[in-house]
Amino acid sequence: MKFSKKDAFTIPNILTYIRLLCLPFFLWMMFAYYADRAAGQYLWAGFGLFVFASATDVADGWIARHFNMVSDIGKVLDPVADKLLQCFAMLTLGLVGHMHWAFIGIIIFKEVFIGVTSKYFMRASKRQVEQIANKWGKAAAATNFSGITLAFLVHLHDAVKWIDFAILVAGSALAVIAAVQYTIKYTRSLLRYKRSGLLDELDPYGNPTCGMTIEQLKVKYGVATEEEAAIAASQGAETSSADAPQESDVKEDE
Repeated sequence: MKFSKKDAFTIPNILTYIRLLCLPFFLWMMFAYYADRAAGQYLWAGFGLFVFASATDVADGWIARHFNMVSDIGKVLDPVADKLLQCFAMLTLGLVGHMHWAFIGIIIFKEVFIGVTSKYFMRASKRQVEQIANKWGKAAAATNFSGITLAFLVHLHDAVKWIDFAILVAGSALAVIAAVQYTIKYTRSLLRYKRSGLLDELDPYGNPTCGMTIEQLKVKYGVATEEEAAIAASQGAETSSADAPQESDVKEDE
């Protein structure tokens, strides 16, 4: 990954910084409500800040994709900010009695499990097996986000409480399915790479140690078709072209 000063101040990354800055204020408001349950204004302020921070997440992703502002800094910081916001929201909601700890445990365990196993698969496969969001994971994330958001409002009526309970049951089930599906899929993929012999031709960072490209090696060892290799090669060329310094950047650095 390459971190440049120019990428540090793109609009999507600035929105991510704002989301991170919201976290200590969010915690302060939720702990203030925990200390004094009669001070409902703190709960509403925390809810408003959570919604605002979540909106910056949607906005930075849309801007990055539609205006070609995806950066390595964003790839690292954006998911970190998202997970911190989600975890802090669940933990404080559990603390004030708005969310059952069983749901919190399942969702956080799933995120930690995916994070740890993702690192393992990347290292064991020499970066050939990388985590990619699937439909189960996306469905779980969307459902659990709805459940977390609604959990701020469960004190308003019992109906809201039971609706939120049902949403979190569904979200937890989807999270478990996503984790199982992810583990099976990437374990099979890792075993396929190991059995093919391709990994013997790569260094620990996934770079070929022979005179062939990674796409050519995948075709040679039968882990990709020529058509798939051609598509991967063209995508890699586009990425390299986008990452290459422009003449104005070179002059600026000089």
